[in-house]
Amino acid sequence: MQTEGFKPFSGPDAFRVLSKAKARLNLDKMEMEDILNAVSSLGVLMETEIALIYALQDQICTRCGWCCTENTPLNAPKDELKRIAAFKKSSYKKLKKRIRARPNRDGTMRLTRHPCPFHGDGCSVYSVRPGVCRSVPTNMILASLAGNGSYPAKCEISDDLMAELVIKRALEEKMARETPDLMKEIADKKREEMGRLSQMTQAQRFQHLVSRHKARLKQV
Repeated sequence: MQTEGFKPFSGPDAFRVLSKAKARLNLDKMEMEDILNAVSSLGVLMETEIALIYALQDQICTRCGWCCTENTPLNAPKDELKRIAAFKKSSYKKLKKRIRARPNRDGTMRLTRHPCPFHGDGCSVYSVRPGVCRSVPTNMILASLAGNGSYPAKCEISDDLMAELVIKRALEEKMARETPDLMKEIADKKREEMGRLSQMTQAQRFQHLVSRHKARLKQV
């Protein structure tokens, strides 16, 4: 879909994602054109797909530590740091001093220690980690699609998340051909949503999708 503000997902990142998707699909039963189109079309993600990869990233995170050591600076709301303090059985005041947290103008706290002070032999506060940490790598992927950053290729699960979307889209195209009546309603909703998102710039899509799913990044 070539529309104003739309950039196909391409380059070395796309080739890696394509390779992962091909390895997981039965190519004897799939059309290669569907897979290639699915990769290219990742320049626009639907809200349901954003929700999918936000949920999936928690399940497949390898805790490789890349975001703990490279994704800086870390800014977190006070309530999240207080939750960490309780988890650590420490007072908020002591924790704030130990991690050298400084207030930002937006009300969040900036952790000035690098790498992340909660990172040692893995994340020591993983179950109560801040929302900004829970957003990795999906928010970074969205930012890169919006032209506001680099694709997080060094995160071990970025390509896996994108490959899952490729598989989903390729299978939907296959099902649309083989069971058109069953898929018509889904296809109509997909076109409607894609059309709505295609009217936005990349940056607007990024802001829209992140704001809609921001609540998913917080611990419930």
